[in-house]
Amino acid sequence: MGINIDIDSKIDINELVRLLLFRKKITIAELARRMTDLSGKEYSRFNVRAKIEKGSLKFTEMVLICEILGYKIDIAEM
Repeated sequence: MGINIDIDSKIDINELVRLLLFRKKITIAELARRMTDLSGKEYSRFNVRAKIEKGSLKFTEMVLICEILGYKIDIAEM
């Protein structure tokens, strides 16, 4: 099942990541562990939570999160 989000949508990165985590029943601690395993870069639950809350995730980190959760980012011309 996909989620369509328009660029002008009011949803922010914090809400989106939390929604995806909730749908997959994965905690931020588990997400951080999987991000570390896949990327080779150290991610703690504290710095992942802070990035989500501040909305300061890098695009590459969001792509990694989507990969972990079984989603992909699709950019399409309107």
